[in-house]
Amino acid sequence: MSNQLPLEVRFLKRFARQLHAAGVPAHQFERMITALADKLGFNCQALSAPTSIFLSFHYQDDDDDSRPIPMQLDRMSSPSINLGNTAELYHIGNCLIDGEVGVEDAYAQLRDWQPEQLYPLWLQIICWGLTGGTVAVMLSASWVGIAAASLTGALIGLLVTQAGDALREGGLEAIAALFSTFLVFALNRFVPGMDVFVVIMSSLIVLIPGLGLTTAVVELSTDHLASGSARLSGAMITLLKLSLGVLIGTVIVGWFGWTAGTEAASPLSTPPDWFRWPALLAAAFSFAVLFSVRRKDFHIAMLAAIFSYLVSRAGVAAGGLEFGVLLASMSIAVLANLYGRIYKQTGNLVRIPGIILLVPGTIGYHGATALFLDGGADLTDTTMLAVRLLIALVGGLLFGNTLLPPRRGH
Repeated sequence: MSNQLPLEVRFLKRFARQLHAAGVPAHQFERMITALADKLGFNCQALSAPTSIFLSFHYQDDDDDSRPIPMQLDRMSSPSINLGNTAELYHIGNCLIDGEVGVEDAYAQLRDWQPEQLYPLWLQIICWGLTGGTVAVMLSASWVGIAAASLTGALIGLLVTQAGDALREGGLEAIAALFSTFLVFALNRFVPGMDVFVVIMSSLIVLIPGLGLTTAVVELSTDHLASGSARLSGAMITLLKLSLGVLIGTVIVGWFGWTAGTEAASPLSTPPDWFRWPALLAAAFSFAVLFSVRRKDFHIAMLAAIFSYLVSRAGVAAGGLEFGVLLASMSIAVLANLYGRIYKQTGNLVRIPGIILLVPGTIGYHGATALFLDGGADLTDTTMLAVRLLIALVGGLLFGNTLLPPRRGH
């Protein structure tokens, strides 16, 4: 019979699984696990990838021959961001690091703790629709386009949340994009004049992996090459799936004689400029729900998104698009680390809602669809803009972490 692993190792292994499932990036994951292991008297080598965790433990007294601990390997499903679960896990970890609880109590809390989806399905579906509509507002769509993006986004949310495992592991994004393309073109037949590709992109915004691209480049920039490379590859494949779905949908609607250039009898009316502000509030609320932010942290996530948008607009006015993204991401990084230091909580509650409206995923989507739909016309310019924005965003996050480093373990 094999000997039971030490309690500290069992705690760290369980904690690592839950932290990975909550969608914590590799650099933050490894910092937290290493800090916890050090507190518990172990040297730990941690390696996190999007679908696996490797943990190697050694006693700090360098007496490993008589007490060897086998390397721990866990094969994981691809994570999804859950800021509520992340906050609960960081609370447990920080209490242990600060000596407020012992490892026995921390392990008991973790063993009894059940990860949960904080909000009901109906509210998530509404927020999928709200997100599509608000992005359409930001992209200057007409009232009809906003309504179409909201309806299509809600239906895609229902499809994605109810999809089976086989579909999730296959072409779910392509099917969602095909469905969105067909539905938006069909609606354009009844109310012509919409910018159909803007509406399609708005309805798919939750599936566009802009945040994944950003996280991947941050991981690569912090020398987490395995996780960053895997995450970057996954994000690019998702973009290609979405673009392929749009391509197939465009071919199908072409069989019906539906075209994107259908003219309206009169120009479709668009919302006034002030309507962007309630749309911004709706977007901040929707992303907070979709990222499962706890109710007591809701105001933090919403304020972070609003603050980031305001700073980015000021930066764009002062120095152009790239400077606006750089300034906003740097400000959010500093605020996230300050929040983590003061409240001993994960800075992701500020960081992720703060950068979600800055990520260049929509431009990457434009480039990928251009490659399929028009042979790559203007692809170089679109790609270079996406690269510049991504560099500005990641650079801002890194500069912010340099100005105010995160708390130990964060």
